[in-house]
Amino acid sequence: MSPNKKKITQKEIAKMANIGPDFLSHIIRGRRRCPRDVAVRLEEVTGINRTTWVWGTSLEIRLAVEEACRK
Repeated sequence: MSPNKKKITQKEIAKMANIGPDFLSHIIRGRRRCPRDVAVRLEEVTGINRTTWVWGTSLEIRLAVEEACRK
């Protein structure tokens, strides 16, 4: 029997990337652009390419975050 991996939350991602959860939510929903320095930190935390964070559509970002949270 393999141990269950704990899913990571958006709140935890924000904390690890040193940004507020509301700011992350705004980025994911396409209400705010992701600054390059934040994109680098989010890439380190999630494995999602910084290009996606900066230039991706809200749909691309949301799907990538959902995938990252399942891992």
